[in-house]
Amino acid sequence: MAPRFICLLMLSLALPGASASAGEPAPEPPPASAPGWFENPTRTRGLLGSNALPLHAGEGFIGQQALFATVAEVGLSERVSVNLATAIPFQVMSRDTSFSLLGGIKVSTPLTEKLHLAFGVQGGSYDSDFAGAWGLHNAVAAYGTLTYGTGDANISLTVQPIYVWARDENGGVMVLPMVGGFLRVGEHWGFAGEVAISPVRAIADAFAFATAGARFMGQRWSVDLGVLAGTQLQGQDTPAFAPGASFLYHWR
Repeated sequence: MAPRFICLLMLSLALPGASASAGEPAPEPPPASAPGWFENPTRTRGLLGSNALPLHAGEGFIGQQALFATVAEVGLSERVSVNLATAIPFQVMSRDTSFSLLGGIKVSTPLTEKLHLAFGVQGGSYDSDFAGAWGLHNAVAAYGTLTYGTGDANISLTVQPIYVWARDENGGVMVLPMVGGFLRVGEHWGFAGEVAISPVRAIADAFAFATAGARFMGQRWSVDLGVLAGTQLQGQDTPAFAPGASFLYHWR
């Protein structure tokens, strides 16, 4: 798999944040955290992807996701949020010429007290002068996410077809099902992880990866420490492992 396609895929996965909630009355209020604990500010995210649980209106975050993507998200209303992701800071430190920007919109609705459905679209471009790159890459994606649980313990299924194309190259579609979850063990920490696999070959080999790690959090901040494992990280069949970390600042 080309290095740039992997980077674009990682950036697109980091982009979907959370939907908003609190500006309008909801059919069912989001479940609260355990008695005595502050509300989990990271309840809408896994280590790499996101889930369908809602943010509050005006709530948001900004920071480094997996030290690769700079991400930001803000809730516009109970149903809608917008998000941005870019790898420009990472690219500038690595090479002379680079550009990346992805943006998206997400809509979420509670089906029951503990079951949420979210869907949305996103798109953007990624370019850099990494060795083996094919030139400017563009991508668009539509996705749906179903999440069961609360902000302290949840499991999600996301299906996201991603269409990627480059100048003077044929495009390709990758359908990316992903299962992820989070378990809050204490007020300030918990565990998260995801598993994803594409049954459809895109412009390169089918891509599969898994993440696992620990999350530490306060009311205004969160730090993730984890490992990403994937058979295509090194362009070979044997699994490769890459440690990662992220830091997000949260506001309400």
